[in-house]
Amino acid sequence: MNYKIKKILPKRTKNSNKTTGGKSLILGGAKGLYGAGILSALAATRTGAGYTHLMTDLAKFPWIKYPDFIIHPIKLSELKNKQSFSIGIGPGLGVNEKSKKIIQYLIKNNFKNVVVDADALTVIAAYDIFPLPATWILTPHEGELARLLKTTSLSIKKNRLKAIQEAQLKFSCTILLKGATTLIASPNIKKIYSVKTGTPALSKAGTGDVLLGMIVALRSQELDSPSACYVASYIHGKAAQLWEKEGNDQLSLRPIDLIERLPKIIKKIRNSQII
Repeated sequence: MNYKIKKILPKRTKNSNKTTGGKSLILGGAKGLYGAGILSALAATRTGAGYTHLMTDLAKFPWIKYPDFIIHPIKLSELKNKQSFSIGIGPGLGVNEKSKKIIQYLIKNNFKNVVVDADALTVIAAYDIFPLPATWILTPHEGELARLLKTTSLSIKKNRLKAIQEAQLKFSCTILLKGATTLIASPNIKKIYSVKTGTPALSKAGTGDVLLGMIVALRSQELDSPSACYVASYIHGKAAQLWEKEGNDQLSLRPIDLIERLPKIIKKIRNSQII
């Protein structure tokens, strides 16, 4: 598979409407952890989702700041009839029985487009939930992958290629291993893909939540799992590069800075300034 970002980047025509971008749902942001879910949802809207839904704790949610989100409480009943949605689960969700039941519900009810990150990865590791549907995506960093494989972060770091191959075989779905070089392994694709656009500026909490929302939005626009991972990772890194080119220091990047630069990077790719 030869990834040419411009060719597979979702497009709009004069006849497109909000259904063209599909429906994205972020499931995260439990009590006191709103920020993680919000970052993912904002990234989904910026990456083309036609509808952006957010299942989160409603007690003190700042509704007025996010009029473009469709808000739901974190309840199993809210997932009914949403099999067609692209779903991102994990940011600020919490590691508990409730989270386990949600993941099991998604599997049992044949949800195909699911991206698993953060707390949801820890739940899968803690409760040994595997294999997973082939169309699902796991997006661990080295520590999370260590938990999934019952090993150490040092072991993962020493041989990242071997680790991602082992994870792909164990969980039977697409694995995106975050790091200085992002690695992507997917069922039925022998090659391990790498994305090298990332910078040290991304070494900060919340940047992974942004990546999750981007992948979810691309899945809602019908990119397959490995393509969505590759395109999102590439753009994510390029947004961080743009931040630095603007004269900003690596230490100062905030996740919201990435989201604010997505429109410009996507436009540059569409205009063939970046391939």
